[in-house]
Amino acid sequence: MEPRWSGVRVLAHFADRQATFVDEDGEDCTAEFADVATALSGAAGADDLILDGWLTVQATQPGSTDPDNGVDAPSAGAMMMQMMVGSRILRASPPKHRLDPNTPIAFVAIDLLRVDGTALLDVPLLERKRLLESCVRPEGLIRVTPFVRHPIGSFVATWRGMGFDGLVYKSANSRYLPGAANNDCTSVPMPIK
Repeated sequence: MEPRWSGVRVLAHFADRQATFVDEDGEDCTAEFADVATALSGAAGADDLILDGWLTVQATQPGSTDPDNGVDAPSAGAMMMQMMVGSRILRASPPKHRLDPNTPIAFVAIDLLRVDGTALLDVPLLERKRLLESCVRPEGLIRVTPFVRHPIGSFVATWRGMGFDGLVYKSANSRYLPGAANNDCTSVPMPIK
């Protein structure tokens, strides 16, 4: 399970020391997010990568998944209150399509599709996640989405408190199916409690 991001869904390609982004409509949006592309070029830990991910403001806001953002984790009491009462920090949701380039935008990698010329579409999800963590160094504007397994209660409470509105469940052995529905993956609204 991982949090459901919002923003611009992209495929990122890193090759020849340069990163590019292509959105869901097949449009190159690298120029629009040039700072993030430059950051990804510096964070790539391989010569050739294709990543699935999101360009989003969620990862640059206080309380994001960046461990070095200077925001303290909620106390045990605060997390218990969130689980019992369902309180959460209300934040404006970022736009679903285009983002304002004047706000801090980060790239959040959610999957690794190719590394150094080797396609990983038929590799099980947990192995792709392990490889993803070794191929991308989270820093500045670059993040790797957290992926957790059961028990999930404290993660749900924390992500709810961070303003996420949903969760994505993926089977540990699922394959990546480009352009097709995947029965091993589902997105659900964030549980209230």
